[in-house]
This record gives sequence, C-alpha cells and structure tokens, in this order.
Amino acid sequence: MKFGQPPKKQWYSSAELDKKYNVLNRRLNRLMILDHIWTQLVGNKAKFWGLKAVQGGTLYVQVKISVAKNELIARRQQLMAELNKHFDEPWIKKIEIQ
Repeated sequence: MKFGQPPKKQWYSSAELDKKYNVLNRRLNRLMILDHIWTQLVGNKAKFWGLKAVQGGTLYVQVKISVAKNELIARRQQLMAELNKHFDEPWIKKIEIQ
C-alpha cells in the first residue's frame, strides 16, 4: 500500500479479524495453557525441567541434572495424562527428554 491510498480491505467487526487469525490464536492459546499447567504440575521442579518445544504431539523437555531426568522418566506417563486433560483432544502423545 502506498502512502495516501485507502487500505484494500476494511474491517467492520472483530469477528472478521477472528476468522483470519483463528488458527494462530488457537496455537498460542494452547502453548500458554501448556506452560501454565506445566508449572502447576511440576511445581518447584520447573527450574530443572524446562519446556523447549512441542512438535507433532511430542513435548520436548530440557533437563538440567541427571537426578531430575530419572524422576521425569518415572513420571512421564502421569504428566502426559494430566496435561491432556486440559485440551479438547489429546495433544501430547510423547515426552522427549533432552
């Protein structure tokens, strides 16, 4: 758009914007919910278990010390079940430890 020209599309309601950005909005909301639930579930262990990424149903977690890694391996299934309760459909299918 050049200076002085009217915009190509004018929006008349927020619903029109919602249609265009709904997919991105859903992804961001799921990530924000995941981050919040993760910190609630793991409590003070969050300083040893850092969320890195979610890709294709796999949650990547960075572990800072080996003792915390062993505990995460033991709690992996329980954490996946607890995390998936908060989403419409099961999202986390696997937890990968780095």
